[in-house]
Amino acid sequence: MPDRKIYIALDVESAGSSLGIHSTLSVGACVIDRDELSFEEYRQKGLVFYAELQPDSRAFETDAIKVGASKLVCLEDLVRAGVKQFDVSCSEFSGLKTLTKMECICESPAAAMLRFEVWVEKVRAGREAIGVTDTVFFDGGRIDYLFGKYCHGPNPFGWSGLDLDSIYRGYAQRSDANLKELGVPDQREYPHRADEDAIYLAQVGRELLFEKMKW
Repeated sequence: MPDRKIYIALDVESAGSSLGIHSTLSVGACVIDRDELSFEEYRQKGLVFYAELQPDSRAFETDAIKVGASKLVCLEDLVRAGVKQFDVSCSEFSGLKTLTKMECICESPAAAMLRFEVWVEKVRAGREAIGVTDTVFFDGGRIDYLFGKYCHGPNPFGWSGLDLDSIYRGYAQRSDANLKELGVPDQREYPHRADEDAIYLAQVGRELLFEKMKW
């Protein structure tokens, strides 16, 4: 019997921890495929979504934005050119100037979330789309917020989702169990970039859900 559900790994990077106050800077998603795929194969098969968003607020937490902005494609050329205010490794890095620059060069949240919605509709092909995260309150909450604010329609992932971290703790029957114990090689070239994180989470999800748990 064909699968009636499709599981999609979700990841976001943000300027801070508070939903509705700190902007989401990027959104990544990746279908959890039953086949074992490389990062490049996921991309070639159209199973990956990525967007970098214009900030809707200039509020930020320094430590958070240094992570969230560290691998953004929109800033790569500026960092390579030696513009230190956009380079999180430099003492001259400016969270405010980074957000201001992103307002000018990034995709609007409305356009990005509409594009995301179209992508989800395409890959799910009539199946029920289940959002999968490893930090459900952070990533899942921001995805739901963005769809509600900018698409003005139902979240294509519905009201629920899967928290891989909690599922693995139940599977291992230990409260201190960690997804790293699955031994999935981390092949991310750009950790903390939302698309790469989503692909890696999809690989972890495949190992847990389809190999270990035999869903």
